[in-house]
Amino acid sequence: MDSTMQLLNSPTVSSELIDGQCGRGVISSSFRMNEAQVQRILVGSTLLSGRQMRHSRLYFLSISGCFKSEKHKYLPSVLVCANASVDGAAEQTHNVITAKDAVAMLKIRVQQGIAIDSFSYVNILQRCLKQEDILLAKQVHVCIIKSGMEQNLYVANKLLRVYIRCGRLQCARQVFDKLLKKNIYIWTTMIGGYAEYGHAEDAMRVYDKMRQECGQPNEITYLSILKACCCPVNLKWGKKIHAHIIQSGFQSDVRVETALVNMYVKCGSIEDAQLIFDKMVERNVISWTVMIGGLAHYGRGQEAFHLFLQMQREGFIPNSYTYVSILNANASAGALEWVKEVHSHAVNAGLALDLRVGNALVHMYAKSGSIDDARVVFDGMTERDIFSWTVMIGGLAQHGRGQEAFSLFLQMQRNGCLPNLTTYLSILNASAIASTSALEWVKVVHKHAEEAGFISDLRIGNALIHMYAKCGSIDDARLVFDGMCDRDVISWNAMMGGLAQNGCGHEAFTVFLQMQQEGLVPDSTTYLSLLNTHGSTDALEWVNEVHKHAVETGLISDFRVGSAFIHMYIRCGSIDDARLLFDKLSVRHVTTWNAMIGGAAQQRCGREALSLFLQMQREGFIPDATTFINILSANVDEEALEWVKEVHSHATDAGLVDLRVGNALVHTYSKCGNVKYAKQVFDDMVERNVTTWTMMIGGLAQHGCGHDAFSHFLQMLREGIVPDATTYVSILSACASTGALEWVKEVHNHAVSAGLVSDLRVGNALVHMYAKCGSIDDARSVFDDMVERDVFSWTVMIGGLAQHGRGLEALDFFVKMKSEGFKPNGYSYVAVLTACSHAGLVDEGRRQFLSMTQDYGIEPTMEHYTCMVDLLGRAGLLEEAELFILNMPIEPDDAPWGALLGACVTYGNLEMAEFAAKERLKLKPKSASTYVLLSNIYAATGKWEQKLLVRSMMQRKGIRKEPGRSWIEVDNRIHSFVVGDTSHPESKEIYAQLNDLIERLKAKGYVPDTRLVLRNTDQEHKEQALCSHSEKLAIVYGLMHTQSKDPIRVYKNLRVCSDCHTATKFISKITGREIVARDAKRFHHFKDGVCSCGDYW
Repeated sequence: MDSTMQLLNSPTVSSELIDGQCGRGVISSSFRMNEAQVQRILVGSTLLSGRQMRHSRLYFLSISGCFKSEKHKYLPSVLVCANASVDGAAEQTHNVITAKDAVAMLKIRVQQGIAIDSFSYVNILQRCLKQEDILLAKQVHVCIIKSGMEQNLYVANKLLRVYIRCGRLQCARQVFDKLLKKNIYIWTTMIGGYAEYGHAEDAMRVYDKMRQECGQPNEITYLSILKACCCPVNLKWGKKIHAHIIQSGFQSDVRVETALVNMYVKCGSIEDAQLIFDKMVERNVISWTVMIGGLAHYGRGQEAFHLFLQMQREGFIPNSYTYVSILNANASAGALEWVKEVHSHAVNAGLALDLRVGNALVHMYAKSGSIDDARVVFDGMTERDIFSWTVMIGGLAQHGRGQEAFSLFLQMQRNGCLPNLTTYLSILNASAIASTSALEWVKVVHKHAEEAGFISDLRIGNALIHMYAKCGSIDDARLVFDGMCDRDVISWNAMMGGLAQNGCGHEAFTVFLQMQQEGLVPDSTTYLSLLNTHGSTDALEWVNEVHKHAVETGLISDFRVGSAFIHMYIRCGSIDDARLLFDKLSVRHVTTWNAMIGGAAQQRCGREALSLFLQMQREGFIPDATTFINILSANVDEEALEWVKEVHSHATDAGLVDLRVGNALVHTYSKCGNVKYAKQVFDDMVERNVTTWTMMIGGLAQHGCGHDAFSHFLQMLREGIVPDATTYVSILSACASTGALEWVKEVHNHAVSAGLVSDLRVGNALVHMYAKCGSIDDARSVFDDMVERDVFSWTVMIGGLAQHGRGLEALDFFVKMKSEGFKPNGYSYVAVLTACSHAGLVDEGRRQFLSMTQDYGIEPTMEHYTCMVDLLGRAGLLEEAELFILNMPIEPDDAPWGALLGACVTYGNLEMAEFAAKERLKLKPKSASTYVLLSNIYAATGKWEQKLLVRSMMQRKGIRKEPGRSWIEVDNRIHSFVVGDTSHPESKEIYAQLNDLIERLKAKGYVPDTRLVLRNTDQEHKEQALCSHSEKLAIVYGLMHTQSKDPIRVYKNLRVCSDCHTATKFISKITGREIVARDAKRFHHFKDGVCSCGDYW
């Protein structure tokens, strides 16, 4: 809002009041003289007596040739008496003769040797003053010299004022210096002239000389010289004048004291201004207004408001200038509240409709962040000027409401108000988002600027470059830049910054070189603009070149530039270059330390970041909130917990655990795997926002605390915090960790109500979570309703179908995805290969694996190779699977060997199983699943000694098998079971129902597969062990507590055994219930005695 601020502040209220409420300056408005003085000094601006009027009339007649008596030769030659009078006769004379004619007549009279008196000169100079006609003034000056009147003080004073008004200070000074004698009014006029044009040093010289030659200044002199001191660099002179005022006894004059307050305010010494104001015995509205305006201007709006109220309590009525002064405050926290109160006062005083007050209210509301209040005031204004429209448009633009600003821009012109340069700069200062709609109206404004003739203005060109770049249209920005006749450093910086922000770093570097070739010298902003781009290894070369330039220009010592280079080196992946530069910097700032600490943290150098953090404090730098946020942004793991706790302790000691640092701590503790500490920080936070809640929910979700995450989500809603898209993505991942389908549906309903279901990320998360929670039909429904999809949308849908045993449908989706123009990525092929594996489509899997590399150039990852081993292994092609692993172009990790081992156990290939287990244990010695699978195949082949040996090895090495666990959600509660579980409160009822169910199953042909009981025990015990498997217990509980129309959804942490798979098929047949079971690998949908996997899993 800089441009609109200039409008509001020019001229400032206090200057207008101090320098003369009705006239141009103190000289013309503040003299207090008796009648004799007026006639002697300023005849041209006083009433003439009747006798003078008669003389004037006689002289006019003589000039016109009607009266030529010689005896009138020395009559007072009041050539322009009309200008010196206010009665009707004088006005008629004024209308008859022009200044030009009067000067012409004056020159004739001077040539004729007729003596011209001081009254006539003063009057004709008054005409020149009003018209600011320097040529006529100089002609009069010549006449004055010829007639010997240049030493006449009255004439000289008027001549000085004319030259000053016309800006000819040198001419005025020549007149001044030629005067042999000077009175106080002459001195004061010259001082006032220098003050008027900001020549403070010259004004002080004249003032000092006056005190030496003329003696004591009067109050008008002080008003003039104080005006010259109204600048921070001149404060020392202002204080000197202040001392003289006290010595001369003028400190009690209300005008002088008010001028002193004004001077101190303008010099930035608000405390001195307050001191004088508080000691004033007499005050007027102007005094109060100046003090209020000073406090407001220096960001002390609340104090200004209190003074505004005190002013009224003491009986002074604020005028429009008072309101404009207080509303010219710099916006600060809490300003909106008192601005609304000032607004209310203005309404009550009948001044709210005053144009200046209305403009100030619009401006202040916009600065205070309440653009809606600004709009209400604007819409209610009965009168508007160019400033009204401009400040409203600028406010909307700065608040990111560019489209609304543009609509007002068009309406302004329909209402007959033409935009000026500031209007264009205001609307082109919009906080734009890169969008097609923003780009469209920017182009229209561009066209209007061309038609209005403003396009050649350097500032408009710079604003257009900046705006096009913000809208993402770097080509348009470049067209404007290339078409500019005149370019300054700002132009080049804007173009470089635009290219850099849009990822064209090398192109920005080319512009940087071109800029110097054309003779422009880069400034700090140049480097900051250029370095604000995406980093890459390729960029490192030109970054090094720019670094050399910065060293040569000496700008590397600017801490902002140094910090920018550190950031850029880190983005390019060169932490060493960043550290080298950091260590070489002679001057460091907290910002520099923050950049280096943040860089080390981001590069997974958490310990180094902590070391820098401690060094920073040893060298006397005090960390700020950004320091803690940067160090806590590190990519951490469980090993980082100790130093994270240390940073937390420092932040607590420094009193800097604010909202942002608290959020960072919650996030970092969660990433360290310690959700307990994250929860403690969360609970201790006085203030929380949507980010806080989202991070806490996400942390709980990541660590399997789905129930707690969902509880936090509900609590968040109760506390009135509105979740955003990220919150929904986080809570949906929590639902998946428990398989809680009902939670997903509830979150889905909330997202619909919040209008966020159309968000791409939320839609993708819903598809993914519905699929993971067992409802592939709901996933498909969400997918079909999505207004926007990306590769991830298709991938999660294909993966979901694959997990649910609908391999052919998954492949159909993959074909459709490609036909709609989406290019598959590596994740897409993982989903496709999984679909082939689960459906037993070996040939299709081989074809897709080849297509991935040949058609799309995707380099297979370990996950792709593992999928292929799983595909071959499930199909019983064990030797081919083994050869595939041995011929992999990359070194296999434990995953492919694990897939082969699982297939060997399924198909009973002991020899290959032993080989696969051996290879896997080399890579993952503590793998419990490897020992368990090896133990199982030994038991299945009757090698009980080897099985016992494997179990013994596990015990010696402290390796524990993860116990099988199944769970089911009923009435929003999770009920969990393990094999032979009797801990559930309803275990007696569950086992009674189970025993009855087993008998019914056996009656229908079910035979327990006791081969799966890998213990050397009798048949009866084996059957009992099989019948009490955790998934059977969970299914029975579901039969007991869910409605017959609803599917029973059971989840298991391990792969389902073949006996439970067979039993579940029988259960679905005899009960008529649909059962959905998710194991560690996939979903099984049981219905009418058939499983969706086709018994292939």
